[in-house]
Amino acid sequence: MRILKIVWVLFILLNVYDIMISTLYWLKGNMTFEENYFIWYYYYYEGHISFILALMMVISLKLLFFTGVYWYTRLFDLFKASKYKWLSLLPFIAISIIIDANNTFILLFNYAPPI
Repeated sequence: MRILKIVWVLFILLNVYDIMISTLYWLKGNMTFEENYFIWYYYYYEGHISFILALMMVISLKLLFFTGVYWYTRLFDLFKASKYKWLSLLPFIAISIIIDANNTFILLFNYAPPI
């Protein structure tokens, strides 16, 4: 059970980091390079999206994502495999790490300080 709590905290922290990096990127005025397709779709067809609306969309999508992952992990209780419930979070953590690394590299590449 201890490893499950550690994995959940890691999952939540990775997604909070994703929101923070996206927020930094949006403050620079770069909504067009966002990897969230809901925001990109809205920006493409409306021409402009406010910072508050984008932040509310991302937070609500993350909450829906957390809820879906939570109920997915509850399936392990249903299948009487709750001892291995932490394994169900590993694919989501791997995807979160890849997305966070990509967002970080985009931010560093576009806004690196001059040498």
